[in-house]
Amino acid sequence: MCQASLARGERYLPYEDGSTPYAYISCPSCGHENIRYGFGEDDD
Repeated sequence: MCQASLARGERYLPYEDGSTPYAYISCPSCGHENIRYGFGEDDD
């Protein structure tokens, strides 16, 4: 959202924090959860 680099953001796997089925990176600047599409999903 803020266009800051996500290089130092916290990374979460699906359901790691107990709230979302998607992997995401939390922005170190604004805290927005940036979904990592295609990561950790089942390939059918």
